[in-house]
Amino acid sequence: MTSQAVDAFRVAMGGLRDVSGLVQLVSDGRLNPDDIVAVTGKTGGWGDTYDSSRVDADQAVRRFLLDHGSRLAAAVEEIPMAFSAGVGTIMTPHLVVYTRTRAEPATDGRPRLAIGSAASATILPEWIGAAEHVRANADAVRAAAVDAGMAPDDIEFVIGKSYYPALEDIAAARAAGAPIPELAPQEVFHFSSGSIAQAVRAAVDGAPLPDAAAIGTDPGLWSDKVAVSSNIWEHVGGSGPQTHLLALGNRRGAGGRLRVGRAVIEDLLDIAAVTRAVRDAGVEVGDGPLPPEVRSRIIATYVKYQEPVGGRIRGRRLVTDDPVYVKNLKTVVASAFSAMLQDNMIWISAGGVQQGPPGGGTLAIVLDVG
Repeated sequence: MTSQAVDAFRVAMGGLRDVSGLVQLVSDGRLNPDDIVAVTGKTGGWGDTYDSSRVDADQAVRRFLLDHGSRLAAAVEEIPMAFSAGVGTIMTPHLVVYTRTRAEPATDGRPRLAIGSAASATILPEWIGAAEHVRANADAVRAAAVDAGMAPDDIEFVIGKSYYPALEDIAAARAAGAPIPELAPQEVFHFSSGSIAQAVRAAVDGAPLPDAAAIGTDPGLWSDKVAVSSNIWEHVGGSGPQTHLLALGNRRGAGGRLRVGRAVIEDLLDIAAVTRAVRDAGVEVGDGPLPPEVRSRIIATYVKYQEPVGGRIRGRRLVTDDPVYVKNLKTVVASAFSAMLQDNMIWISAGGVQQGPPGGGTLAIVLDVG
């Protein structure tokens, strides 16, 4: 009897297009590029308007797959890749590649990591502000579960990029007669980010679709299983402007050595979420920074967070009118979680609209339990 086994490899990036770590894994006989089914990464750019680091990393990895594997370009183009920019001053740019192979089921009978991917239908400008955006993303979540060989409610965490149309595309659709509400740029972002949270709530948790006006606005409608950024299309794989998703879960009967654990981040001081996620994956650990024997098991860490509500943490005022407040905040969050993990090669993304409780966030850790 054989089953699917998921493995993962994490390598540092020495530059915006550096894939030498992956090349070395191939040279060492540890990685077959044709087994790679998904990629995540933290890139070296700041994530501002002129930052091309996500596209640079995406193109470099796809070039690596073409040069070192045997798949055709069309197949390589469809591999989902979720890159996050904005490294702060302490995070290390890095890649995590996930592979799927055939293997014996885990001998201890415990569930092991399963991973699936999917792309949504092309997101149309007229869907902004409407439930169709959520439905398209929810369909993609369900398709990712099927790809992983698990039921939607087995999904533990969803990672990816949620597309939203450019403002000029929205304006053109409105001029052509589409009933699109007037939305400011930040409202478009909030709706797109909220749409993926609502899609996970609907597809994974069975929650009903909320009223369109609540998508991205109602702080009570948050998901604890999602870390998806929202961006205008960056021409990074796939046939068009779509949402690209990875679904992680723990499936009984799967092979391999990995599991995923998750935790809710209650607020930005809640670094104990790290130990809760490790325990959720089935590894016993005490409070405080992780000991070396546990740190060595961690393959990937994903953090999605929101800005503090009202500029306060636990009732104490923050100075939020500093022009670099948002960038400094990411550096602070990255430093706090890096210290807890004793590892700065982590994936952290801001802008977690309806992803985690207000002023908090979500966290997932993939680690070796074998």
